[in-house]
Amino acid sequence: MPREPLGFDAASHEKHHWWRSLLFKLAVCGAATALLWWASGWAGMLVALMLWGRAFASDLVALGETVGRSLKALAFRPVQGRYYAFKGHRIRVLDDDIERHRWIALEDLSTALGAPMPAASLRRRHPQSVREQRDGSYVLDEVVLAWLREQRGDRAGRLAHWVEREVWYPARGRKASYAQKKEASEDAPD
Repeated sequence: MPREPLGFDAASHEKHHWWRSLLFKLAVCGAATALLWWASGWAGMLVALMLWGRAFASDLVALGETVGRSLKALAFRPVQGRYYAFKGHRIRVLDDDIERHRWIALEDLSTALGAPMPAASLRRRHPQSVREQRDGSYVLDEVVLAWLREQRGDRAGRLAHWVEREVWYPARGRKASYAQKKEASEDAPD
């Protein structure tokens, strides 16, 4: 493991004390402007404006970049981490904050699959797997994955692969995926 350099690190020091640099620039530019105004009046103001522009150009560009990034993050906040699409079909996904599960909109899955999904049979087989929300019914991602794997269609197989890769796997992480695949290989007949 690399060791920290000994001594004073000016770059990291200034990263946390940028305001010192700003105050120093303001003081120097203010003093120079007052001196130029006293020495030559309005003609000295042109030189003072060039000095102010040169001193604060990098700070203004950095401020513009920061404001731009902040506005972009603010604009995308409503959909951040919740926008999913399969082959051009928007699929709504809700995160469960208590357990590491995700709930997928049944209507969106039916549209992406091109066939209706049997909500009634899913409710009978797994009573706790269907949840009603204001904007429709949502199904637990594990149940969706199991149901799609039972189907024989090519589109269902691709959708099952997409659900596993984009929805199921990120919610549970690498360890859960390995454990599930290990259990599936142990349960498979020889």
